[in-house]
Amino acid sequence: MPSKILRTCLIASLVLLGACSGRIREPVFASVRTTPVAVDLARVYFYRAFEPYESLARPLIYLDGRSLAVSEPGGVLFRDVEPGAYEISVFSPGIYPNQFKKILLRPGDTLYVRIESLRNWYRGFNWEKDTFVVSLVSESEAESEMASLRYVTNNGS
Repeated sequence: MPSKILRTCLIASLVLLGACSGRIREPVFASVRTTPVAVDLARVYFYRAFEPYESLARPLIYLDGRSLAVSEPGGVLFRDVEPGAYEISVFSPGIYPNQFKKILLRPGDTLYVRIESLRNWYRGFNWEKDTFVVSLVSESEAESEMASLRYVTNNGS
């Protein structure tokens, strides 16, 4: 009898331990080597800090109204696009002044876009809506903020 209880406890412990491991994490962005941007294209990096107290929602990122990728909390991704004028937006139930950005990309340009969550911006007495904002960030600021975030691959919409 005691060996049966011991065996059951051991199996339960292994199952619980396995559940604690979580999902397989993507590599940290600082450890990833990306290919240089092609001379006839422009590169746009999108990233979002991991702020579980703000929002863990995964809103779509849009380029000229077409879905481009999913904004992952704590994630970095990039897309190479044709040069031209674009509007970068993100799905947001809440509204905010100057929430989306219009940009002009030339061949070889690199742009850094931070998706920010402002949960407390759009709220009432007993409700609140996630509010997401597109912010353009300098290269030095973006690189320091992105270094510890996860590199998200295969992030299609």
